[in-house]
Amino acid sequence: MWKFFERFPAPELASDADLDELEEMISPLGLSQRRAKALVQMSNDYLNKDWKNEPRTLYGIGKYASDAYRIFCLGDWKDVEPKDGALVNYHNFLKFHENQE
Repeated sequence: MWKFFERFPAPELASDADLDELEEMISPLGLSQRRAKALVQMSNDYLNKDWKNEPRTLYGIGKYASDAYRIFCLGDWKDVEPKDGALVNYHNFLKFHENQE
């Protein structure tokens, strides 16, 4: 991960990454061809799409990441119904503390 961020410290650089170089760098993770393409596509989407209110429009972002972004970054937790166990626990924690005020 750190090698990736050293080599590609900005999405502009990752969006134009050489796939062969990226595949070699992330090969210990497995599925390096697929992941390399996903990193480049996600970086392009990050730069070119209007995703700030709905991160699921970014390539590779699913419900968990979208819910986490809305809860932690947007503070929009009341309108999120997470399914992931850790997010459900945190969501319940927020609801409990809101009711205590």
